[in-house]
Amino acid sequence: MKRILVIIDEKKSSLNQCNALLSEYKKGRKIKVKYKVISKRLIHYLPNLLIYYLLFFRSLFEKFFENNYDFIISCGRISAPYSLLFKKKNKCQNLHILDPYFLRKKFDLIILPSHDTLSISNSNNIIRITGTFVNKRNPSKEEILRFRNLSNKKIVTCFIGGDGKSSKFSETNAIDCVRKINRISNEYCIVYCFSRRTSKTVKNIIESNKKKEHLFFEYDSVNPYWYLIKKSEFFIVTEDSVSMISDATSTGKPVYIQEIDYVKAKIRNFVSILEDKGFVRSFKNGELKSWVYKPLDESMRVSKIIKSTI
Repeated sequence: MKRILVIIDEKKSSLNQCNALLSEYKKGRKIKVKYKVISKRLIHYLPNLLIYYLLFFRSLFEKFFENNYDFIISCGRISAPYSLLFKKKNKCQNLHILDPYFLRKKFDLIILPSHDTLSISNSNNIIRITGTFVNKRNPSKEEILRFRNLSNKKIVTCFIGGDGKSSKFSETNAIDCVRKINRISNEYCIVYCFSRRTSKTVKNIIESNKKKEHLFFEYDSVNPYWYLIKKSEFFIVTEDSVSMISDATSTGKPVYIQEIDYVKAKIRNFVSILEDKGFVRSFKNGELKSWVYKPLDESMRVSKIIKSTI
């Protein structure tokens, strides 16, 4: 039985990325997984190289690195120094998701999004992926019972993102989005689903301007997210959310992108890559048409690479 150590920071997205990859990797294999969560402390504001050397110096005087792991998966900047030290102490191989920001050639595999425009020379240990790993989940029995009578119409789900370091969802964007959605035929059931980043202002605009029969789910209400991923006929997703776009394109169903005024170039580049490959289309004209594409499943693709190389 293989022993795998997963090292992550406190972000939920880091846990989801690792679990998505693990769920594919463990198929047909017996593995034992242990999680180590790195809580952010003063030391973690330092550059990763300095963190690494400080941890290495500490390890000479006290034993805090467990042994007997066969493989290490890590995600997030501050987990990278720990990943490299655990690799050294266990004499095993490791994989890091996202840029470790130091000693890149020392990692066995590094997973980087193809839209990330970092000036990193491609080498044998770097794997580029489109979007993010999708930690797929079937809706629970409770969710099915709660939402199975949502509508007898075909469902169109609108995943609304919001403000963050990489994007700004303006009032103008919200009004433009809801007006186009209001023009969609009444033969569809329209459902709005919000992220934790969606501002109260945007929610209020959509709630005030949407059609009365259109459904509206707050982020902190009972979450129908995975039920909607499974049951929707179409998706409309704001371009700021790489994770929600990745989740939607994992279904093979039509995904339309609602553009916003401000979003970082690398995220816009991500959407452009998906458009070129036929995974998504622009919602600029507010029209819904079906098309077919092979679902995007980067977790499965990378897990095959791991099985053949690690």
